[in-house]
Amino acid sequence: MTGAWMAKYKLPTSTMPPPAEARTLEASTTCFHCGEYVAPDLDLSVVIDGEPRAMCCPGCCAVASLIAGSGLESFYRQRTNYNERPPSPDPSDIEQYRVYDDPVLAATFSVTQSDGTVDASLLLGGVSCAACTWLIEHSLASLPGVSRALVNLQQTRLDIRFDPAQQQMSQIFAHIDKLGYRPRPYHTNTARQQAQEQYRSDLRRLAVAGLGMMQVGMFAIALHAGEIQGIELQYQALLRWVSLPVAAFVVFYSARPFFSSAWRHLRRGALVMDLPVSLAIGLAFAASAWATMSGTGQVYFDSVVMFTFLLLLARFLERRSQQRQLFTWADAQSSLPSAATVRRNDQWVTVARMQLQPQDTILVKAGESVPVDAKVLEGSSAVKEDTFNGEHLPRGVAPGDTIYAGTVNVDAALQALVLVDYKDSRLAALQRSVEMAQVSKPRLTILADRIASWFIAGILLVTTATALAWWQIAPEQAFWIALSVLVISCPCALALATPAALTNAASALRARGVIVRTENALESLSGCTHLLFDKTGTLTEGDLTISQVRPLGDMDRATVLATAAALQRYSTHPVARAFSTIAQASGFEQVSYHVGAGLEGLFDTKRYRMGSRQFCQDLVPDFPEAPDATLYWIGLCQEGAPLAWIGLNDSERQESRGVVDAARGMGLQIELLTGDSSMQGPLLARNLGIETVNRNQSPQQKMAYVQQLQRDGAVVAMVGDGLNDAPVLGVADASFAVSGATDLARSQADFVIVDGNLEKIVETLRKARQCRRVVRQNLAWALGYNLCAIPLAALGFVPPWAAAIGMSLSSLLVVGNSMRLNQRTPWKASTC
Repeated sequence: MTGAWMAKYKLPTSTMPPPAEARTLEASTTCFHCGEYVAPDLDLSVVIDGEPRAMCCPGCCAVASLIAGSGLESFYRQRTNYNERPPSPDPSDIEQYRVYDDPVLAATFSVTQSDGTVDASLLLGGVSCAACTWLIEHSLASLPGVSRALVNLQQTRLDIRFDPAQQQMSQIFAHIDKLGYRPRPYHTNTARQQAQEQYRSDLRRLAVAGLGMMQVGMFAIALHAGEIQGIELQYQALLRWVSLPVAAFVVFYSARPFFSSAWRHLRRGALVMDLPVSLAIGLAFAASAWATMSGTGQVYFDSVVMFTFLLLLARFLERRSQQRQLFTWADAQSSLPSAATVRRNDQWVTVARMQLQPQDTILVKAGESVPVDAKVLEGSSAVKEDTFNGEHLPRGVAPGDTIYAGTVNVDAALQALVLVDYKDSRLAALQRSVEMAQVSKPRLTILADRIASWFIAGILLVTTATALAWWQIAPEQAFWIALSVLVISCPCALALATPAALTNAASALRARGVIVRTENALESLSGCTHLLFDKTGTLTEGDLTISQVRPLGDMDRATVLATAAALQRYSTHPVARAFSTIAQASGFEQVSYHVGAGLEGLFDTKRYRMGSRQFCQDLVPDFPEAPDATLYWIGLCQEGAPLAWIGLNDSERQESRGVVDAARGMGLQIELLTGDSSMQGPLLARNLGIETVNRNQSPQQKMAYVQQLQRDGAVVAMVGDGLNDAPVLGVADASFAVSGATDLARSQADFVIVDGNLEKIVETLRKARQCRRVVRQNLAWALGYNLCAIPLAALGFVPPWAAAIGMSLSSLLVVGNSMRLNQRTPWKASTC
């Protein structure tokens, strides 16, 4: 079997002479792929970057050949750790993954989209660094039918979209396996188990460091007191010798991640914050151990273990904060019932939750979790929604109200109409927003990483210069002063300053019911100068009512409304709700929605249109003017003949005035940007105190207006309904969608207000500005601390133990300051 694979990958065997290039191999005893020992009599190699590379086994040969043959050799230049050693390849490996081609099993970790493509989530074993994610993403992207492959390094999770007609699920698994990673279906419980294992490992290292710090600290107190009051040499030596093994265990166990990370990155030419940390811990421990064994000099075992403990504590708190935010929505999903009660053939039956379909009628008993987003048909109760909005008091619901998946019905039984599949629910959208935020990296974080990298190089230069200077002044102090500079200048606080603040701000907003799709938007929103509102469904309720019908031909009022209702059934615009209770005419087909214009369809071979006058004029050039400008008029026509004007009325949202006043009080320029050509826009603007109104705007005109503002130097935030305003939401610097449950999965706004409450816009604006202040505070503290502390340490005024406390407390201060963003300070318009 091994020989077959060697032949397949053109690898040398014991019966084949090694190729000429193999004889030029370096006298290396480690495998280029996995780092394992290579037997001297083994001739296995793969040409990578033009040079033969030694391999330890056929498995590494197969994986390396696949990587090199796919043109992905740069993976080896980017990786920061050796790969895990793969098992010997077997051509039948794909058979073990055939089970995942079963649609029932695949449905537990994948979703089939409307266009036929499949979105799947896989948990990957063996992923150790960013180079691994690069390799997996680029290798999969080269496969036929794969349109997207994103790896979340924190969760070691792969999100992939592919065409099942070109790639089978088993082929995806087998390809990842050939790369040397271990794929399996991603489930929340599996991810949680993996996170818990990491948590237990971190906690053990922290506990060992804490116990070591207390023990070594007791010995250090005696040593320091002896230096002041005097101590016999044998007792001093005893205290040093008992401190040595305790400190050694802390260094080699608790501090091991620092050394491993620093070495992986250093081998690839990358400077990371773990490098000065490792140098400080390693050098201080080595010098103290030498002083103990030689009986000369000073020992700083207490500084070593305290430095390790405080740094581990800061990172432990940061990671716990990330994990808590990550699994908040997973907890809500895990509480969903596996089965639901649904009405089928006039009988209540129990079916699997995943089998529920839109328009099903479900029964949610008191005490049960709501399985999917639904609209209450019968019954009155209260639902507990604290997971979503932080409010511990239940919300009262009655017929017509919407209840959401993951909430708990607390009072009485409810009958409800299923609105969407679970994948389109509010809970699923919130989960996806968290995952998207983890995959994407905010611009501020990227900038901070770059600054930290240069800062580390500067630290090493300053430390070296300090050591050389003190070697000329006082050689006996040069090492310890240089060590203090190295410890006190570690840029941990600088690296944490931005991501800690953005993560906590986004978490706080999600807890208040605001979906944050990208943390970059928080950065843009904090500096916005213009806030633009759409009208219908945004500043108004969007619950349009039919006020007047004015036929323009022979069609009577009832037929006009039935025709209009038949077309509007294909729309999700707020206008469509005005026709939802009207009996629809049958026979319409090929109905399409033109964004910002209207609807078009065929009936009895005739083309019908419903929308703006300009839209209708394409079919009827002489379509008459609207009767007046007091209502929102919609035209209806067929080829060659106008049929009717339908006048709609809309009411202003109760909170609109308070939100506009609050935003204006924050220094923002408020404008109204609407496609409505009637006078309702200017009337609403006058009522709300909005001075600038742009009406009768097509989606393209809205985009052009926003782009012009941006060219003039404005930072624009746009508020719309999430679907009709998709083009302008896409070009704005920051965007809000005041969206219903059915729009969540499709809206591409930066922020989605899931309950439609405009007050959340002001909350988000204030949170973004608070986040900007916290980031500035963190950066000012981190940079100011280093600029002040480094000169003091270089002048010899800061001993290593004080440097360790200062650096660690600096990191803890940044994390603690960022966690203030998680405080819930809801804003109410009535309080302004």
